[in-house]
Amino acid sequence: MSVSRRQFAKSMATIAALPVTVVGLADDPKPPTPEKPDPLRVELALWLEMIRVRYPDPRLTPAVMTLVAGDCLGDIMHCRRVSSFPLKNSDAPAFAMTVWRS
Repeated sequence: MSVSRRQFAKSMATIAALPVTVVGLADDPKPPTPEKPDPLRVELALWLEMIRVRYPDPRLTPAVMTLVAGDCLGDIMHCRRVSSFPLKNSDAPAFAMTVWRS
């Protein structure tokens, strides 16, 4: 049985116009998107792991590591604050050389 191109295009248009129903997918909610990790927490975790590996000491108890984590967090925040101010090319320390004589 031969089908002309016109009949074939008409049948394809009819099929494309049919509503598509997928069983089971319409009832399921969308899968939750994974939350992006906080970059500050990731950096802090990396610092703490580096400290733990580089300085293995039995005195680094969880209580001490909590104190170290607070100190590291302060350092990270300080570095981010200093880095947030853009410098121009003309920004440089003003060195004033003076000769010291006794």
